[in-house]
Amino acid sequence: MSRRSFIFHPMIVLFFSLLGAFLYAAYVTLRFPDSKHSHQYFYVVPIVIPFVAFLFDRAERFRYSNLIQFSIDAVVTGTTIWRAVGHVPYISGHSLFLTYCVLTARSRVLQVTAAIVLIQVIYLKYIVWSDWVTSTSGIVLGILGAFSWQLNKPRMTVEQSLPGSTV
Repeated sequence: MSRRSFIFHPMIVLFFSLLGAFLYAAYVTLRFPDSKHSHQYFYVVPIVIPFVAFLFDRAERFRYSNLIQFSIDAVVTGTTIWRAVGHVPYISGHSLFLTYCVLTARSRVLQVTAAIVLIQVIYLKYIVWSDWVTSTSGIVLGILGAFSWQLNKPRMTVEQSLPGSTV
């Protein structure tokens, strides 16, 4: 097994994704010892898992992507992060990012973890918090971003195709 195939093995990706979520949860617990953490634990910690898997997914296929796809990735992740630290009205960063990940994932780990967390986010947004606006707009923008990303997918020859991919 080559070093590259070991690094991007699904179990390694899942391990580091779960480790990232655990480390973020530990950081929140230690950084804010007196505050209530339920929102962080149930809403923010889960998205760390597909986020780390997203980084692995894009790194694995770095040489097979193009500048337009990188730009779309940057706009989606930038908007998502900006939503978390700043003010982006009427858009759920979670819904945007997770929808985009489900539709553009090249790795099964990313696709499955993003889908599971997206189901949780949809439940929280629509059922628990009655927030139809931000989640719906995030999902729609995630679909549009994924559609744009797919339209700009480079054509690959059989020699360039990755193991397990269909040309």
